[in-house]
Amino acid sequence: MKPRPVPAAINMRDLALFAKCSVNTVSLALRGSHRISVEMREKIQKLADTHGYRPNPMVSALISSRRKSAAPPTIACLTKFKPPFQSISKRPRFCVQLLAGMTEKAAALGFRIEEFPTTGSDASEGARLTRSLLTRGIRGVILVPSCDLGVPFPDLDWSHFAVVAAGFHARQWPVHRTTTDQGRGIEQCLQTLSARGYRRIGLAMTRTLDPRWNYAASGRFFAWQALQPKRRRLPLIPSDGENATHEEFTAWVLHHRPDAVLLHLDAMIDQLAIINTRHRLNVVPIVIGATSHDDVAGVVPNPEELGRTSVSVLVRELYMNHYGIPDVPEVT
Repeated sequence: MKPRPVPAAINMRDLALFAKCSVNTVSLALRGSHRISVEMREKIQKLADTHGYRPNPMVSALISSRRKSAAPPTIACLTKFKPPFQSISKRPRFCVQLLAGMTEKAAALGFRIEEFPTTGSDASEGARLTRSLLTRGIRGVILVPSCDLGVPFPDLDWSHFAVVAAGFHARQWPVHRTTTDQGRGIEQCLQTLSARGYRRIGLAMTRTLDPRWNYAASGRFFAWQALQPKRRRLPLIPSDGENATHEEFTAWVLHHRPDAVLLHLDAMIDQLAIINTRHRLNVVPIVIGATSHDDVAGVVPNPEELGRTSVSVLVRELYMNHYGIPDVPEVT
């Protein structure tokens, strides 16, 4: 018996015939362009779903390569720093590396990164920023973790944009997210310390910082701690700030006398060295954040790779013409 012929993939020209419109109209409708009426966009998108239309990734790659000869399209990075990030004198190491990774990957894919500060005096509210981005033809948005978790990003009309959040800010929107695996890093540190005989291990985190990491670090830490005798269980630092003050951290160390402490800030590593010297202690620092201390052991996240992954996921959504809040958000 002869095998059945494989049906040819449907293309935009076919959709244009079905919808009785031009190929350009189909292209704009599939990209969610506001230049096409809502009724026509919905009609064409429904036809695409019914007939199994899928964008050709090779064509998308070709279009991207052609764009490189012209001005590269822009990806908007929304930040919540009060001044623009580049004007901050002491920029957080994590964010410096994160944005460096984004910039590198965007350039490799034929895009450019541009910061849009959203909390300063000149920042635009949601509707105005939506219009500004659309006027410039910007359809891709990355939400950059910055400032306090409770400070919101502006509420854009997300139906016009592909959006990815790096980290767990903007939790009110179920968007695609990228993150580092803090839980796995904590697990590796605990396993190594336990194998080397350390028993009282602390996690120098506050209850305010914990949600910023989506409880991944504390969740894995407390799961391990639940298996330890009660005398070895150390609480988080009781602070209302995102980062404990020097006094709070010192009081916590002196009260609980840990054998080792998991730390995420260079400043805390420096503070622990001072505490050890002044009080003749030997508390071992273990780093779990971006650091300049090459002499301190730990599991250091790779913010640059997180930045590259964020851009990769966003560009995938742009190539697939996926705009708006996704029905099934992913965490990568």
